[in-house]
Amino acid sequence: MDTKAAAPERRVTSRFIPLTRQAIIADLCADPHSGEDREVFAHLAHHLQRHRGRRYRDLARELRRSYLPFSPDRDTIRVLSFSPQERRELETRLSGLTRQLLERANYAQITTDELNRILNEETPYSLRIAVDLAEYDEMQIYAREVYTTTESVRRPETLYLLKAKITARVYRRLFVLLKLKSAEDRAAELAAAEGIPLEKAQKIVGRRRKNLPPRASSDFIYIKIFKDMPEHDLQILFPLRTVQFRPFDKLKFAATAGGGTLFGVFSLTGKLLAATNPIALAGALVGFIAVVARQVTTFFNQRNRYMMELAQKLFFHNLANNRAALVLLLDRAEEEDVKEDLITLYFNAGETVPRSELPARKRRIEELIATRYGAAVEFEMADSIDRLVADGAAVEEGDGFRFATLKDAGTTYRQLLASEDERAKVKVDGADHRAEVLEA
Repeated sequence: MDTKAAAPERRVTSRFIPLTRQAIIADLCADPHSGEDREVFAHLAHHLQRHRGRRYRDLARELRRSYLPFSPDRDTIRVLSFSPQERRELETRLSGLTRQLLERANYAQITTDELNRILNEETPYSLRIAVDLAEYDEMQIYAREVYTTTESVRRPETLYLLKAKITARVYRRLFVLLKLKSAEDRAAELAAAEGIPLEKAQKIVGRRRKNLPPRASSDFIYIKIFKDMPEHDLQILFPLRTVQFRPFDKLKFAATAGGGTLFGVFSLTGKLLAATNPIALAGALVGFIAVVARQVTTFFNQRNRYMMELAQKLFFHNLANNRAALVLLLDRAEEEDVKEDLITLYFNAGETVPRSELPARKRRIEELIATRYGAAVEFEMADSIDRLVADGAAVEEGDGFRFATLKDAGTTYRQLLASEDERAKVKVDGADHRAEVLEA
């Protein structure tokens, strides 16, 4: 695909704050309105970050334990086994934890209806990529920070002579969690849905999955995070997909390969009729085989070229896989929580804010971020207030919320850390010990 450099991207409003926590802390400390509160705010930020970090370390431990039985990358000895019921419970827990983390990391779900729409749209490739979502037992597709780009591509409909501009939606970050259905379950579903014998359904499923890696299994849960992934490339992220040529490419191949083969047949027939010795006959036959082989090679070379383009997308856009993807997701979720909480506290410290005024406060923060950093953000103030109330840095009072001063909030988080230090000294119980053995 002949593609020019993409035009400057156009950002779409996102819940993600495109700033690091360090940048926000430094910028708020440098705010001329902060005055003598700069050092107080710096200490508050330090204690709040440590508190959030500890909570996320506990969550990370639980997430690792839930994912361990389903990890395709495990390189440790399996000490304990799980019953089918225990596996179902762990899978349910893992699914809930990942969805919770994705929401806290400000990812938005791509629903099944939206995914079907995307998968059924025409791609800029000369390929039709079919994906059967019924193959998957568990599927989570989430995206964060969508933007648009414009590309110039040569289209086969114009014999690749003219370029067309394509506006594409691109996901800054894309999270994919997939778990295959077992071959037995999928075959039973297929037999019931299409009214065919189970044996025939099993052959169909086996044929569809024959190109999967030998160690691929429905026992595993595969997790991946991609960067800057165009929406029209979602099809290539699914391990089970059918790649076909579009009608125009089939016609083009029929014209070239069919025409070449037909010419070879006529040429062979003429040579056979004119042949007077076995050597000439053998030469004509070898020439015909060479023509056919060249046309077949042309077909596979074209298909391989398309597959190479798709493989390059997967290689250069992949950020993390499986357990590493969960670690990255945990880091992003913690980062978003810290940024939101610090901003909410800074702009509401020491005030009692009625609920009716919260939308105006939210817009003020969004406008400030847009003016100062040029980023369109939908600030998650409600989630931040819930966390601050749970920590004791804000109190629900009447029809509003009373926020602690920066100094009092710092004291609150310092006390929380001290309390957590005391709890950390408590000896783990038997259930925790069993979980620690699983991690060994």
